[in-house]
Amino acid sequence: MLPDALETLRGLDGVDPSEAQERLRELRERHPGVRFRLLWQREDYDDSLHYDLLIKRPGEGTVSLSWCPDRALPWPLRGVQRAGEMLLLRIDGVGVKVVDAVAWLDFLWDEARLVDRIIAAALVQAEMEEAPVELSDHEIQEAVDAFRRARGLLTAERTREWMDRRSLTVVDLQELVAGEVAAARVRERVTAGRVEPYFEEHREEFGTARVARLTFPDSEAARRAAAEIDAGAGFFALAERTRGARLVVEDVPAAETGTARPGDVVSPAPDVLLKVISVAGAELDADTRRRVERRVFDLWIDERRRAAKIEWFWGTTARTGTL
Repeated sequence: MLPDALETLRGLDGVDPSEAQERLRELRERHPGVRFRLLWQREDYDDSLHYDLLIKRPGEGTVSLSWCPDRALPWPLRGVQRAGEMLLLRIDGVGVKVVDAVAWLDFLWDEARLVDRIIAAALVQAEMEEAPVELSDHEIQEAVDAFRRARGLLTAERTREWMDRRSLTVVDLQELVAGEVAAARVRERVTAGRVEPYFEEHREEFGTARVARLTFPDSEAARRAAAEIDAGAGFFALAERTRGARLVVEDVPAAETGTARPGDVVSPAPDVLLKVISVAGAELDADTRRRVERRVFDLWIDERRRAAKIEWFWGTTARTGTL
């Protein structure tokens, strides 16, 4: 396998990354029990490409394979960066540096959902590089059409306006949508065969409870109402006479009510009281399957995140370490 991999790597000299990935697919087909990941670096000095190949067999660690032709760029010139590449954008001749833009986005450190999403996207991208998702032109076109319909881009004119506002070309749009479809395929691949076992093990967490949700103007009003209910007041009668309270009957995941039974009243938040009307056991229907798939995929992301070495190149050292 190693001589075959080296021969493939030698053949990538002067080849564009898209074609290099296609040749790597042929190597994967010849050695299905091995995971290959191709890394490349484009040198700004002369626009040349340098490739490395990571090779992993189950339980045997990772081999890094590299080959450099005689005419390659001298080592002192590698990594040279053009001054313009430090700019994120320029407005009326005024440049905004990447480091300044990142500083303005410092609020991101306090928005854990965005940070988690960035990390999850990077982990999915790494998985796609190790085990690429192949999409046909027809599949990409169908995905682009669905993307446009979902955003109301039903005419060529509206689509062009939408792309112009985001400085996107047709190729950029296709690559954007293809990336989303490929990420969805990775999620399907990761969760395949794990949904049913997880559901059987956690069936009680996916049940549905019908509840009457009573939201009060403040937590003090909710506390007084809870005391009246404990003293024997009727839940719905109290809802009618409490000024400013809002009553909604809805279906929620059974996990939100904990171990409460029909007729019980619980408080999931300081200003909310829930009266459990009924509890239904879970069935693995389409909606529940989607919820289970999301849970299984989130667990996979957590596993990969714990095993990964994550380095942030902005923010203070202390905050980076905390994340």
